[in-house]
Amino acid sequence: MKTVLITHFAVLLLIIPGMSWAQIVTITGYVNNGTNGKAMENVSIFEKNSGIGTITNQNGFYKLILDKGAIDLSISNGGFKPVLHHVDAVSDTTLVVSLQPLLSSKNRQKKNDQVHAELKPEKKNDRKGFKLF
Repeated sequence: MKTVLITHFAVLLLIIPGMSWAQIVTITGYVNNGTNGKAMENVSIFEKNSGIGTITNQNGFYKLILDKGAIDLSISNGGFKPVLHHVDAVSDTTLVVSLQPLLSSKNRQKKNDQVHAELKPEKKNDRKGFKLF
């Protein structure tokens, strides 16, 4: 009886980790700048439902290990439009995301520069001569 109990316990120890391992997926990917295609460093990738997040490395790559099912990713970086991406993950998934700038540098400069002009009559001093002291 003791050996049967130990055998069942050993089988459970082997099965349970495999069952829990089957419940996770790995989301990997790459984030680049949509205007020039360059890799973007330190972009925030955040899964809304679980609260798990990461940032991209200097080459624009990231990796998240999440539970299977509906995954809502929020991908954002300052100065760029945030991207919301929904994935029904049943297996490991790779996502490539291009972030678009909020405004181009020319538009941003035009928006910030404002010129105001006003006409005022100018007073003229008609003194002839000068003071030394």
